[in-house]
Amino acid sequence: KQIWNERRSNGWLWAELLIVFVVLWYIVDWTYATARTYYEPLGYDITNTYYLELSLKNNKSDSYIPRGQKETTTGQDIVELTNRLRRLPEVEAVSISVNARPYIGSNSGIRFRLDTLVRSPLRRPVTPEFFQVFRYKGDRTLLGKEVVNVDDSTDVYKIAAVSTKVRYNDFWPNYSDRYMAIPLTEAQLAEINDDLYPLNTEVCLRVKPNTAPGFPERLMEQSDTQFSVGNLFILKVHDYEMIREDYNRTNVNQMQTRFWMMGFLLVNILLGIVGTFWFRTQHRRGELGLRVAVGSTRMGLWHRLNKEGLLLLALAALPAAIICYNIGYLELTEGGIEWSIVRFLITFCVTSLLMALMILIGIWFPARQAIRIQPAEALREE
Repeated sequence: KQIWNERRSNGWLWAELLIVFVVLWYIVDWTYATARTYYEPLGYDITNTYYLELSLKNNKSDSYIPRGQKETTTGQDIVELTNRLRRLPEVEAVSISVNARPYIGSNSGIRFRLDTLVRSPLRRPVTPEFFQVFRYKGDRTLLGKEVVNVDDSTDVYKIAAVSTKVRYNDFWPNYSDRYMAIPLTEAQLAEINDDLYPLNTEVCLRVKPNTAPGFPERLMEQSDTQFSVGNLFILKVHDYEMIREDYNRTNVNQMQTRFWMMGFLLVNILLGIVGTFWFRTQHRRGELGLRVAVGSTRMGLWHRLNKEGLLLLALAALPAAIICYNIGYLELTEGGIEWSIVRFLITFCVTSLLMALMILIGIWFPARQAIRIQPAEALREE
């Protein structure tokens, strides 16, 4: 009844709570979606894995073999190199791929038809060991079905395995993206004799879990004697953890900047809400003292103020819920993950708890001072 009787001043407070609730919900929703995306399983494992950057000797090298005297193709040299790597006691698996390894940032695509559905997934030519190197996991859905290349109907593939969802990187959810792994055979590799091809070929390997530290250095020490094939040699061994760190650096910096901005905005919201209820409670100091004078208990006044603040929040939260849900439904939010009732309920509840906490903090200190006022002093002020 008192809230209604003071509806003119409370109306402005209600409008402020409504606007702040929607803004705070947007921040909470973005934070939730970003965190959920980041911690969602990637679909692969890069521990104990390395990428071998390959290169070709030029005519200035003493061991360079001129093209006319060379008996093998560049592709055959790559296959021989991977075979030698597999014989190392520390190596568990070695793969060859093109535009397929994690965190590459380079893609190729293909359009195919499955029954009547046409899709355009990422095209990933790989050798079978690729799935062992990066620990892809799969199920038996769609096994044995055939897919047809839309651009070449004679190009037909049979589905041999279906993996779990594989994300493109740590910050993209890719809940609707797909990839298609195309067999990369030794016969196909043998036909390649392009001097630029090693730059596009991805030789990746996984070492056994008990491998001693320093594997890249030991491999490079043996590179000239054991892993130089024709004109092909290993230019550098990249630890995949470092590849991931370098690839994510731009996204991490962007996320950090946005978190700082969101944090600054959140602090301003906190100060605004706390300040508003602080001023409101302090302004009612005489009223609270008078209630003490006519018999109200201090604990009863404490609960009354808290209930008033939470009731005003509830009245603002109801229309705010409608606004927030429609913002999400119209896909005006960020973060990438698919909009759902669960996402809305989680972020709405978190926002409500934060708003309630801000209001209670704003009421606590001034109310604590006000309800200690002596009745005689309160009557004199009134």
